[in-house]
Amino acid sequence: MKRLLGLCISVAGIVAVVPVDAVPATAAGTGAAAPRAQLTRFACGQALDPGNRSVSVRAVMRPLAGTRRLAVKFELLQRSGGSAQSMVHAGDLGVWVSPANPTLGQVPGDVWRLDKTVLDLAAPATYQFRVIYRWTGANGVLGTAVRVSRLCRQPELRPDLAVGSLSVTPVAGQPDRDLYTALITNRGLTGAGPFEVLFVPGGSAASTPMSISSLGPGRSRTLSFTGPVCDPSNPPRVTVDAARQVDDYNRANNTATAVCPASGS
Repeated sequence: MKRLLGLCISVAGIVAVVPVDAVPATAAGTGAAAPRAQLTRFACGQALDPGNRSVSVRAVMRPLAGTRRLAVKFELLQRSGGSAQSMVHAGDLGVWVSPANPTLGQVPGDVWRLDKTVLDLAAPATYQFRVIYRWTGANGVLGTAVRVSRLCRQPELRPDLAVGSLSVTPVAGQPDRDLYTALITNRGLTGAGPFEVLFVPGGSAASTPMSISSLGPGRSRTLSFTGPVCDPSNPPRVTVDAARQVDDYNRANNTATAVCPASGS
């Protein structure tokens, strides 16, 4: 006996039609009993754009004797850095899901296959599916099972522009001027550019932009600006990618403020 069923699955706003069919619950050509609960088709999609980062798996479920209803619950576990593993809350994660056909699972040869994909994953982080299976009979729960997927490692692939340092030195022969030297770095895993570096001298002096056409991963550039003598009450600052031309994943390190030398030094 063979059944065909189309399931519509919604995950984080994505809707996909997944065909589900029934096959005999024995391994082909061996007569051995097929697993009642298993995970297949695990995939880990790494991407530069966070919206395209994904992890997916297929849950396969076969009935126990006396099954009236099948159900699965997908949970996605996340670990970032040295933090403890936590649960991802999105779409129907953590919710029991049953076949659209309520009779699927009542015939011994039935098989339910359900695909799950989660998109827009944060990085850097590691993800793992935990899937809980539940068989219900006429008098309640017949049994449960838990399966876990392989790990999906999501590196942060976007560039990370930063002002590594900003030093102040006097300009020889110009007592009213200082030289400000900024170390511009890319701490990310991909190149960036073009972008601007903006020097804001403080006071009423005009800001000065400088352009960098590209900066590779792990590379740095040194830029120098001349401005008024450093004023501790309104010190100059340098900002990398002030116009937000780059998809920079960490902007907390994009600006550095000068530390003025002590008077007379």
